[in-house]
Amino acid sequence: MRDLCRQLVRFSITGVVNTFIDFGLFNILVFFTGARSGWQVGLINIVAVGAAAANSYFMNRRWTFQTRGKHAPKEIVRFIPATIVGMLINSAVVSGISALVYWIPLPVYIVLNAGKLLGTVFSATWNFAAYRLWVFVSTETDEADGTVRLAPEVMPGLVSIVIPAYNEKSRLPGRLKRLAELAPRRFPVEIIVVNDGSTDNTRDLAEMLALEYPIIRCISHPRNLGKGAAVRTGVLASRGEYVVYTDADETFSVEHIEQIVTALREGHQVAAGCRNAGRGKRLRNEKALRHLMGRAFNLLVQALVLPGIRDSQCGLKGFTQATAREVFGRQRVNRFAFDVEVLALVRALNFDLVLVPVTAVDCEGSSVNRLLAPLQMTWDVFRVRLALEMNVYGLPDRGNCLTELLIAVMLFATALAVRLPWLWQVPRYIDELKEVNLAYAIYRGQILPLHNVAHDIGAMHNYVLAGLFKLFGPNIYLPRLYVAVTGALTVVVVYFLGKRMFDRYTGILAAALLLTNGMHMLVTHMAWANSTTPFFFSLALLATLKAKDEKNGKWLLAAALLWAATLQTHSSAIIYVLAAAVYVFSPAFRRKTQLTARWYAAAVVVFIAGYANMIYYNIISRGGSITWLSHKGYALEHHPGLHSFLVNLTQLLVELMRAVSSTYASHNHLWEYLQNPLLVLASVLLLAGCCFAYRQGERLLLSMLLSGILVIPWINHRYTFYLATRYIMPEVICAVVLISLGLVTGAFFVRQKLKDVVVNTKTIAAPVTAVLLLVIGCQVIPFYTYCRRLDSTNLSNRAALKVMSIVDEEAGSNSVVLLDQRLPLENQPLPYLLTLSHQSYVLVSDKSGREAAQVRVTWVKTVGRYSRRKLIAVLSQQTYSEIKNYIPEGRTYSVKSRMIFPRVVAAPRVIYVVEIRNADAPKGGNESSSPKLTEAKPPPAARLQPDS
Repeated sequence: MRDLCRQLVRFSITGVVNTFIDFGLFNILVFFTGARSGWQVGLINIVAVGAAAANSYFMNRRWTFQTRGKHAPKEIVRFIPATIVGMLINSAVVSGISALVYWIPLPVYIVLNAGKLLGTVFSATWNFAAYRLWVFVSTETDEADGTVRLAPEVMPGLVSIVIPAYNEKSRLPGRLKRLAELAPRRFPVEIIVVNDGSTDNTRDLAEMLALEYPIIRCISHPRNLGKGAAVRTGVLASRGEYVVYTDADETFSVEHIEQIVTALREGHQVAAGCRNAGRGKRLRNEKALRHLMGRAFNLLVQALVLPGIRDSQCGLKGFTQATAREVFGRQRVNRFAFDVEVLALVRALNFDLVLVPVTAVDCEGSSVNRLLAPLQMTWDVFRVRLALEMNVYGLPDRGNCLTELLIAVMLFATALAVRLPWLWQVPRYIDELKEVNLAYAIYRGQILPLHNVAHDIGAMHNYVLAGLFKLFGPNIYLPRLYVAVTGALTVVVVYFLGKRMFDRYTGILAAALLLTNGMHMLVTHMAWANSTTPFFFSLALLATLKAKDEKNGKWLLAAALLWAATLQTHSSAIIYVLAAAVYVFSPAFRRKTQLTARWYAAAVVVFIAGYANMIYYNIISRGGSITWLSHKGYALEHHPGLHSFLVNLTQLLVELMRAVSSTYASHNHLWEYLQNPLLVLASVLLLAGCCFAYRQGERLLLSMLLSGILVIPWINHRYTFYLATRYIMPEVICAVVLISLGLVTGAFFVRQKLKDVVVNTKTIAAPVTAVLLLVIGCQVIPFYTYCRRLDSTNLSNRAALKVMSIVDEEAGSNSVVLLDQRLPLENQPLPYLLTLSHQSYVLVSDKSGREAAQVRVTWVKTVGRYSRRKLIAVLSQQTYSEIKNYIPEGRTYSVKSRMIFPRVVAAPRVIYVVEIRNADAPKGGNESSSPKLTEAKPPPAARLQPDS
């Protein structure tokens, strides 16, 4: 009772912290996203509860229920579904209350928070019961009957023989009698029979023999669990210094068991029988089909789990007692493939394993299903492989992959969640639509380009978008969603990058900083190729580091391919590619990896293959990319020199520090930026991180950062907020990791100093970390505020999408859309949107200065040209007033929009969508002329190829 009260108090305190995180994040997201009811509130609630759940796991595990060690993987596996159920309970209550928000005469925020409080009460009740009774269980229970399993006292010299038995009434009695009579003559022995839920009288026979021979013990499972579970039960109940398990038939004799025991006494920790009857046979009298199936299964096992082990399924294996407890304490496969799992654990734990050749005879009478058992075993082998990769077993000296997966999923989900609210509102559609249109042309098979719309960028991005169109259908929203996903994945990659280079704390902090970094979020709001540069750059860095740390040439090839992909996304990446080449070809890297020249040559070939399209394009066009860049003079430095370099360098550093500190206010003088404490703090931490990285010998990030700082100012002079970030986003990635290193290293230094004053620094570490993460999370607030200010610049897009919604509703299979070139839509998005919507359209030209009569003649001729097709005209207000009395109209809709870009227009401008009634065109629908404004929606599936 005292323990229950203590846990309840600590759970309540943890709940208060979780509630602070949950409610704080919930209200911040509700405020800045503008969501008030429905599934949007439920989604926001899941994000908030998920953040609180992560804190809940660590606090409950380490403080409330105090469970640690090798059981962490099992706890995580149980924690996830238990917490998901709690989240669903919480979100269901919140969503239900939010549905009543307009029926309750109280402010919206009060109603929503009341619903959240009620949901928290329900979910907290569930969570405490689930965590205490199922997730954080400190005692280890037996799988068969639920009783507490206690380690028996070990008896020196004793050999424990474990025999699993299932429906063995015909073979088991003789086997036990021979062992009970012959084995004690050779070594002290106990025989443990595990009756695995037999449906015949196997249990009765074993218990009768146990009365006759005191060295026999019988343990029974109430139901059949499988051979693996039976062996595990017997091994963990054994008392011998040496433990051997064998089959219930006569395949292995007492002499075979003695061979295993002898090997264990000689100092080996594990001895496994290896069946060999000569002439390629495993067993004497073995049938051809069984032999063939056994060999095929062994090839699978060697390929996936146990290379070099020719016989994993031999039913004769021995262990020292300490080794057996370590292995079978982790073993979990219940069926016949448990032998594979046992040997895999032996290897993973670095125990000494010896293979003992044994000559045995195949025995009849097995109850194994010859068809289903191999399928089950194959499935279990794949499970073992996956469990090893994810370290479900809690193996020492290995990262817990399940924990890493949980962290990665949470980082990705949170990063994507904070990027979605303004994804389609900010900024305006500009030249990204050209890239989308090129991807659509690839999707239609109309063109197979070598380069992007910009001739210095590869077409990889466009082909990726075309592939997405092929999978999901053309959609104007899909390109930005793809870029947002790569942005969220970049956060995950940065976590692993920081963890590999320095430590987990640096990785988590770097990921948190990038997750809420306003500049990175804004870059991921545009479907440009260079918006994906940070993703491929981070992956290339990580692959390069893995090639160095793991001394693996395959990772060098992967790094070469990823550097080529990075260069495909933007030509400025050539700076970082050259820096990476210098790093990889440096003597220190070659000494560390000891890779041969063949690997380097192969890496060069892979890089050339990954960038072959642009290499070929520049060959056939005689430097087409350079020619393009020379025409793209607005971004180039036309008067390079020391003065221009220093001016550009100063501006680059200012923009870099503004980006990493999410400083949105712009100033005319450098000293004004230095008055911003966050920018100054970021600068100090960046310098500290550079020093720490240099002292630790991690030069890769430093070389990347220095290369960009030294090269970019010579060739580029365009630095404006958010546009500059696209060019220097790799610099931002490096700076974020180095800032995190500076902060973490400084925190550990302060912690060491505080140990002399504070007895237990762990008590202040948790609140300090929580405050730090809260401050980092607050970066989202100025970003959303910035997006709200930019929201009005997207009015042109909204008007275009409303027009598209009406056109999609009115158009048929035989329709043509007539576009007025006077339309007051900046960047002319309608042609791209109509193309993606598979709507056939014609641009009706308008030469400036023409009289109204000439305009009318042009439109009447155009209408007459398509007299046999249904026509929908999209008209400016001026054109509509000039021609409305001269063309037969059907339904008419108006879309109003106040334009503020490129200049502010106080009065709203109107776009008309008019159905034109030709005499030969198909009729239908009512002829209401009342305006109809509808919300923008994704374009429908393809219908027609454009006429022009």
